[in-house]
Amino acid sequence: MSTGVTLEEQHAIATLSINGRTHLNLLGLAVFRDLTEQVSRCCQREQTHVVILRGAGDRAFSAGVDLHEMKDLAPLEAEHFIRSLHSAARGLLTASLPVVASIHGACLGGALELALACDIRIAAEDSIFGLPEVRVGLPSVIEASLLPHTVGLGRARALILTGETIGAEEALRIGLVDRVVPRNELEDTASEAAQAFRSMSRYVLSTQKEVVAKWLEMGDEEAAEYSIKAFALCFATPDPNEAMNAFLEKRPPRF
Repeated sequence: MSTGVTLEEQHAIATLSINGRTHLNLLGLAVFRDLTEQVSRCCQREQTHVVILRGAGDRAFSAGVDLHEMKDLAPLEAEHFIRSLHSAARGLLTASLPVVASIHGACLGGALELALACDIRIAAEDSIFGLPEVRVGLPSVIEASLLPHTVGLGRARALILTGETIGAEEALRIGLVDRVVPRNELEDTASEAAQAFRSMSRYVLSTQKEVVAKWLEMGDEEAAEYSIKAFALCFATPDPNEAMNAFLEKRPPRF
Protein backbone atom coordinates (compact mmCIF):
# COMPACT_ATOMS: atom_id res chain seq x y z
CA MET A 1 0.00 0.00 0.00
CA SER A 2 1.32 3.44 -0.90
CA THR A 3 1.86 5.98 1.86
CA GLY A 4 0.94 9.64 1.92
CA VAL A 5 -1.95 11.89 2.91
CA THR A 6 -5.45 11.75 1.47
CA LEU A 7 -7.86 14.67 1.21
CA GLU A 8 -11.63 14.63 1.51
CA GLU A 9 -13.73 17.80 1.55
CA GLN A 10 -17.33 18.35 2.59
CA HIS A 11 -19.18 21.53 3.53
CA ALA A 12 -16.03 23.70 3.57
CA ILE A 13 -14.22 21.24 5.88
CA ALA A 14 -11.12 19.51 4.48
CA THR A 15 -10.14 16.25 6.19
CA LEU A 16 -6.53 15.16 5.77
CA SER A 17 -5.82 11.54 6.69
CA ILE A 18 -2.29 10.36 7.40
CA ASN A 19 -1.71 7.07 5.59
CA GLY A 20 1.66 6.00 6.95
CA ARG A 21 3.39 2.65 6.72
CA THR A 22 1.72 -0.16 8.68
CA HIS A 23 -1.45 0.16 10.75
CA LEU A 24 0.49 2.55 13.04
CA ASN A 25 0.75 5.16 10.24
CA LEU A 26 4.51 5.50 10.54
CA LEU A 27 5.81 8.75 9.11
CA GLY A 28 8.27 9.02 6.25
CA LEU A 29 9.25 11.37 3.45
CA ALA A 30 6.17 10.55 1.36
CA VAL A 31 3.86 11.57 4.21
CA PHE A 32 5.83 14.75 4.92
CA ARG A 33 5.73 15.75 1.25
CA ASP A 34 2.03 15.03 0.82
CA LEU A 35 1.04 16.78 4.04
CA THR A 36 2.97 19.91 3.10
CA GLU A 37 1.38 19.97 -0.35
CA GLN A 38 -2.15 19.18 0.81
CA VAL A 39 -2.17 21.85 3.52
CA SER A 40 -0.94 24.42 1.01
CA ARG A 41 -3.62 23.30 -1.45
CA CYS A 42 -6.36 23.65 1.19
CA CYS A 43 -5.22 27.18 2.05
CA GLN A 44 -5.45 28.19 -1.60
CA ARG A 45 -9.05 26.97 -1.97
CA GLU A 46 -11.46 29.79 -1.13
CA GLN A 47 -14.27 27.35 -0.36
CA THR A 48 -12.22 25.64 2.38
CA HIS A 49 -12.60 27.18 5.84
CA VAL A 50 -11.03 24.62 8.20
CA VAL A 51 -8.87 21.49 8.16
CA ILE A 52 -9.17 18.31 10.24
CA LEU A 53 -5.99 16.23 10.56
CA ARG A 54 -6.46 12.57 11.49
CA GLY A 55 -4.79 9.21 11.19
CA ALA A 56 -6.19 6.72 8.70
CA GLY A 57 -7.59 3.46 10.05
CA ASP A 58 -8.62 2.43 13.54
CA ARG A 59 -5.28 1.89 15.27
CA ALA A 60 -3.41 5.19 15.50
CA PHE A 61 -3.09 8.84 14.65
CA SER A 62 0.58 7.94 14.10
CA ALA A 63 3.20 6.19 16.20
CA GLY A 64 5.88 8.55 14.87
CA VAL A 65 8.63 8.40 12.29
CA ASP A 66 9.47 5.17 10.50
CA LEU A 67 12.71 3.93 12.04
CA HIS A 68 13.20 1.55 9.12
CA GLU A 69 13.35 4.57 6.82
CA MET A 70 15.55 6.61 9.14
CA LYS A 71 17.99 4.24 10.87
CA ASP A 72 20.66 4.07 8.13
CA LEU A 73 20.68 7.72 7.09
CA ALA A 74 23.91 9.66 6.66
CA PRO A 75 24.06 13.09 8.40
CA LEU A 76 22.99 15.09 5.32
CA GLU A 77 20.20 12.64 4.60
CA ALA A 78 19.09 12.87 8.23
CA GLU A 79 19.01 16.66 7.94
CA HIS A 80 16.84 16.43 4.82
CA PHE A 81 14.52 13.97 6.60
CA ILE A 82 14.01 16.16 9.67
CA ARG A 83 13.67 19.33 7.57
CA SER A 84 10.89 17.60 5.64
CA LEU A 85 9.07 16.88 8.90
CA HIS A 86 9.63 20.49 9.96
CA SER A 87 8.20 21.74 6.66
CA ALA A 88 5.04 19.69 7.19
CA ALA A 89 4.62 20.83 10.80
CA ARG A 90 5.41 24.44 9.99
CA GLY A 91 2.81 24.30 7.24
CA LEU A 92 0.18 23.36 9.82
CA LEU A 93 1.35 26.00 12.29
CA THR A 94 1.34 28.85 9.77
CA ALA A 95 -1.62 27.69 7.65
CA SER A 96 -4.12 30.44 6.95
CA LEU A 97 -6.89 28.05 8.05
CA PRO A 98 -7.63 26.65 11.53
CA VAL A 99 -6.46 23.06 11.93
CA VAL A 100 -8.19 20.59 14.26
CA ALA A 101 -6.24 17.45 15.22
CA SER A 102 -8.47 14.41 15.70
CA ILE A 103 -6.32 11.96 17.66
CA HIS A 104 -6.86 8.29 18.43
CA GLY A 105 -4.40 5.62 19.52
CA ALA A 106 -0.70 6.43 19.45
CA CYS A 107 0.44 10.02 18.87
CA LEU A 108 4.18 9.80 19.39
CA GLY A 109 7.38 11.51 18.35
CA GLY A 110 7.07 13.32 15.05
CA ALA A 111 3.32 12.75 15.09
CA LEU A 112 3.02 14.65 18.38
CA GLU A 113 5.03 17.45 16.79
CA LEU A 114 2.47 17.59 13.98
CA ALA A 115 -0.34 17.65 16.55
CA LEU A 116 1.38 20.42 18.52
CA ALA A 117 1.38 22.52 15.33
CA CYS A 118 -2.42 22.21 15.10
CA ASP A 119 -4.72 24.80 16.67
CA ILE A 120 -7.11 22.48 18.51
CA ARG A 121 -6.39 18.93 19.68
CA ILE A 122 -9.25 16.55 20.41
CA ALA A 123 -8.29 13.12 21.71
CA ALA A 124 -10.05 9.82 22.10
CA GLU A 125 -9.88 8.11 25.46
CA ASP A 126 -7.56 5.45 24.01
CA SER A 127 -4.90 7.90 22.83
CA ILE A 128 -1.35 8.02 24.19
CA PHE A 129 1.23 10.78 23.79
CA GLY A 130 4.97 11.08 24.08
CA LEU A 131 8.28 12.15 22.58
CA PRO A 132 10.30 8.91 22.88
CA GLU A 133 13.17 10.00 20.60
CA VAL A 134 15.72 9.99 23.42
CA ARG A 135 15.04 6.27 23.90
CA VAL A 136 16.11 5.49 20.32
CA GLY A 137 19.26 7.59 20.40
CA LEU A 138 17.93 10.91 19.13
CA PRO A 139 17.04 14.33 20.57
CA SER A 140 13.55 15.76 20.17
CA VAL A 141 13.88 18.80 17.93
CA ILE A 142 11.93 21.21 15.66
CA GLU A 143 8.23 21.47 16.68
CA ALA A 144 8.95 19.81 20.01
CA SER A 145 9.88 23.41 20.85
CA LEU A 146 6.13 24.10 20.99
CA LEU A 147 5.73 21.76 23.96
CA PRO A 148 6.96 24.23 26.65
CA HIS A 149 4.54 26.86 25.30
CA THR A 150 1.75 24.29 25.57
CA VAL A 151 2.31 22.49 28.89
CA GLY A 152 4.96 24.61 30.64
CA LEU A 153 8.72 24.24 30.72
CA GLY A 154 8.92 21.87 33.68
CA ARG A 155 6.47 19.27 32.36
CA ALA A 156 7.90 19.60 28.85
CA ARG A 157 11.43 19.01 30.11
CA ALA A 158 10.36 15.85 31.92
CA LEU A 159 8.50 14.46 28.91
CA ILE A 160 11.35 15.18 26.51
CA LEU A 161 14.20 13.93 28.72
CA THR A 162 12.50 10.72 29.89
CA GLY A 163 10.66 9.84 26.69
CA GLU A 164 7.71 8.73 28.83
CA THR A 165 4.24 8.32 27.39
CA ILE A 166 1.06 9.61 28.97
CA GLY A 167 -2.60 8.81 28.50
CA ALA A 168 -5.42 11.03 27.31
CA GLU A 169 -6.60 12.15 30.74
CA GLU A 170 -3.11 13.23 31.81
CA ALA A 171 -2.68 14.98 28.45
CA LEU A 172 -5.90 16.88 29.15
CA ARG A 173 -4.83 17.73 32.70
CA ILE A 174 -1.57 19.34 31.59
CA GLY A 175 -3.13 21.14 28.61
CA LEU A 176 -1.59 19.03 25.86
CA VAL A 177 -5.05 18.37 24.43
CA ASP A 178 -8.19 20.47 24.61
CA ARG A 179 -10.81 17.74 24.97
CA VAL A 180 -11.06 13.99 25.56
CA VAL A 181 -14.03 11.98 24.28
CA PRO A 182 -14.99 8.31 23.87
CA ARG A 183 -13.48 6.78 20.74
CA ASN A 184 -16.86 6.39 19.04
CA GLU A 185 -17.54 10.13 19.48
CA LEU A 186 -14.19 11.41 18.19
CA GLU A 187 -15.13 11.95 14.54
CA ASP A 188 -18.36 13.79 15.35
CA THR A 189 -16.69 15.92 18.03
CA ALA A 190 -13.88 16.96 15.68
CA SER A 191 -16.44 17.78 13.01
CA GLU A 192 -18.44 19.91 15.45
CA ALA A 193 -15.29 21.79 16.45
CA ALA A 194 -14.51 22.41 12.79
CA GLN A 195 -18.07 23.53 12.05
CA ALA A 196 -17.68 26.44 14.48
CA PHE A 197 -15.19 28.08 12.11
CA ARG A 198 -17.49 28.00 9.08
CA SER A 199 -19.43 31.09 10.19
CA MET A 200 -16.30 33.17 10.81
CA SER A 201 -14.46 35.46 8.43
CA ARG A 202 -11.78 33.53 6.56
CA TYR A 203 -9.65 36.68 6.38
CA VAL A 204 -9.87 37.34 10.12
CA LEU A 205 -9.11 33.71 10.97
CA SER A 206 -6.06 33.87 8.73
CA THR A 207 -4.94 37.09 10.41
CA GLN A 208 -5.46 35.62 13.87
CA LYS A 209 -3.42 32.53 13.03
CA GLU A 210 -0.61 34.67 11.67
CA VAL A 211 -0.62 36.82 14.81
CA VAL A 212 -0.44 33.76 17.09
CA ALA A 213 2.46 32.33 15.06
CA LYS A 214 4.32 35.64 15.39
CA TRP A 215 3.81 35.58 19.17
CA LEU A 216 6.01 32.47 19.21
CA GLU A 217 8.79 34.21 17.29
CA MET A 218 8.88 37.75 18.68
CA GLY A 219 9.47 39.49 21.97
CA ASP A 220 6.46 40.86 23.82
CA GLU A 221 6.66 44.46 22.58
CA GLU A 222 7.45 43.49 18.99
CA ALA A 223 4.58 41.00 19.01
CA ALA A 224 2.19 43.63 20.39
CA GLU A 225 3.17 46.09 17.66
CA TYR A 226 2.71 43.46 14.97
CA SER A 227 -0.71 42.58 16.41
CA ILE A 228 -1.81 46.23 16.44
CA LYS A 229 -0.99 46.62 12.74
CA ALA A 230 -2.78 43.36 11.88
CA PHE A 231 -5.82 44.49 13.88
CA ALA A 232 -6.00 47.80 12.01
CA LEU A 233 -5.65 46.14 8.60
CA CYS A 234 -8.76 44.05 9.26
CA PHE A 235 -10.74 47.28 8.96
CA ALA A 236 -9.59 47.58 5.37
CA THR A 237 -12.06 44.73 4.73
CA PRO A 238 -15.84 44.73 5.31
CA ASP A 239 -15.61 41.73 7.64
CA PRO A 240 -15.41 43.46 11.06
CA ASN A 241 -18.39 45.67 10.26
CA GLU A 242 -20.47 42.71 9.06
CA ALA A 243 -19.50 40.53 12.03
CA MET A 244 -20.28 43.22 14.60
CA ASN A 245 -23.57 44.16 12.97
CA ALA A 246 -24.55 40.48 12.84
CA PHE A 247 -23.76 40.11 16.55
CA LEU A 248 -25.79 43.19 17.47
CA GLU A 249 -28.66 42.11 15.23
CA LYS A 250 -28.57 38.54 16.56
CA ARG A 251 -28.16 36.94 13.15
CA PRO A 252 -25.48 34.84 11.42
CA PRO A 253 -22.82 36.93 9.62
CA ARG A 254 -22.76 36.90 5.84
CA PHE A 255 -19.21 36.57 4.52
